[in-house]
Amino acid sequence: MRMDAASPLSPLGAARQRLAPAAAYPPGLLSQLRDADLGEEEAFLAWQMGQLASGIGEAERRDLVALVARSLISGSQGSTRMQLAAAERSLLDKVPALVGVPGERKPLIIEGGFLYYQRILACETRLAAAIRERTALPGPDPRAVRAVVAEIAASSSPRLSDEQQAAVAAALGRRLAVISGGPGTGKTTIALALARGLVRMGLPARDLALAAPTGKAANRLQESFQAGLGALPAPSPEDRALQSACPAAQTLHRLLGYSPATGRFLHHQNHRLAAQAVIVDEGSMIDLSLMERLLRALRDDAVLLLLGDADQLPSVDAGAVFRDLGTLAVRLDRSFRTDQAQSAGRRISECAAAVRAGNAGQLAALLTPRPTSAALAFDGVELVPGTEREAVLQRWYQDRIAALPEWNQLIEHEYLLGPEGFALLDDARLNRLHAHLARQRVLCVTREWPTGANPVNAFLHSLCAGPDGELVPGEPVLVLRNDYERGLWNGDQGLVLSVAQPGQAARPMAVFRLPTATASPWLAVPPEAMGDSLALAYALTVHKAQGSEHDQILLLLPEQPLPLFTRELLYTALSRARHAVVMCGSAEVLASGTVTSLTRSSGLADRLAAP
Repeated sequence: MRMDAASPLSPLGAARQRLAPAAAYPPGLLSQLRDADLGEEEAFLAWQMGQLASGIGEAERRDLVALVARSLISGSQGSTRMQLAAAERSLLDKVPALVGVPGERKPLIIEGGFLYYQRILACETRLAAAIRERTALPGPDPRAVRAVVAEIAASSSPRLSDEQQAAVAAALGRRLAVISGGPGTGKTTIALALARGLVRMGLPARDLALAAPTGKAANRLQESFQAGLGALPAPSPEDRALQSACPAAQTLHRLLGYSPATGRFLHHQNHRLAAQAVIVDEGSMIDLSLMERLLRALRDDAVLLLLGDADQLPSVDAGAVFRDLGTLAVRLDRSFRTDQAQSAGRRISECAAAVRAGNAGQLAALLTPRPTSAALAFDGVELVPGTEREAVLQRWYQDRIAALPEWNQLIEHEYLLGPEGFALLDDARLNRLHAHLARQRVLCVTREWPTGANPVNAFLHSLCAGPDGELVPGEPVLVLRNDYERGLWNGDQGLVLSVAQPGQAARPMAVFRLPTATASPWLAVPPEAMGDSLALAYALTVHKAQGSEHDQILLLLPEQPLPLFTRELLYTALSRARHAVVMCGSAEVLASGTVTSLTRSSGLADRLAAP
């Protein structure tokens, strides 16, 4: 449920509000929550906390509600703790039933001038202890590691760069290793090299686990491994063992045996994972709670190798674990994604570097301003005014989405789904549509507001002339929740097409590509069978797009500066693109986002640095 700015719900009761309206929340609280993309649930929780406080006056109770709301906003933006001013500390000291010190089981805990939620503090403390224990374990003989890395480098295709070889050597020499690099620095290539190295050092291939935070990232890791192993010019016996016995990549939740029905994990400190080594891609997306569960579930002698980009957006939920592990990280700097020999690819890399440095002036000098949507060249990095938003979206649909030759024929075609899947010709059509839609994407900062993903999807949907709420052939769709029965994962993307089955009339179905399928790699599901787990995907939030790669992106800037619009989000959005970025919005808002850094307060780095 999202807040309606015109008529928010009131915890004082709808009937009472009609008879005698009263302000349930402190002035400005609802708008602050809306700016943080939060809803009425958070406002009500803050109000409830205020009602539980006894022994304070009404003015102090309202101050407490505002303080709790601010802590919820801080947590929604990823912080595990919130620094307290002296007056706030004094207020919290007056409600000992709600606030305690470390070791007490109270909802709120004060530690060292910071306010924690008790559960998060306990999780952060356990994670720090687990990391320190694992980093203290001895690694293998450095000479053996160097010999293995030399053999891998000589037999890789393409050959590992000196920087990549150094990263592989450093990681294979530790029980817990972190490799951080920007887009295109070859992290998945390094992941394969690490797996090959571990097998050469005696690890049975079946005892290796590959994982990622999301199904999309796990599928991409799996595809990268398959392609990399298949491209080896002269596979060794160890490589062939890896080809035949390496398990498929999976989500971290699935690796840990998460049950949606019970909300519990199969693997934990009392039932460890069997894997002797775990390689995890997209490590920056792992939140505090999930990382702590992973560390607790590992065998004492297991190896954990984490790869990601510390400069990208961190996890949606609390924590900045990958960033906080910076003292352990090996840094990769050379990117192979954008074509540096081409001006467009070079300009995207330069703009991303300017954003990462927080240099708004340099970014403004690098991008190309366009007065109207008609002037867009879809080359390099362009900025068009926000007043052109609808015109830009219309042109994007016509010139990017519907511009594929035979687009109308492909989306109007009736696809026949038999017992063995789609026919070969239909497979080819589906591959072409899937690849075309994956080449471009609209990205948004928020879900709501005029520039958010939901209204943008609704606008683009209206261009298809489909009935309200009814998906029509050719529309891209997104899975919002893991579907273990069908093998679909949160973030998986497909498209709607007209599909007929033997003895049945054709009907719109959501068609998804399954990377590990042995026959036809496509799964078709009636949209109504997925309910609210399926959404339009013309536009995604930058968080949802994290880990993706597109030839071209359109980034819709918010109409005004928002707490969510930071340099980390902007850097993540820019670095999704290979050839072209169009940004729609004001230069002032863009500059504000460039110089605004995502501030996540976390105690993990301090705990790891403590003697």
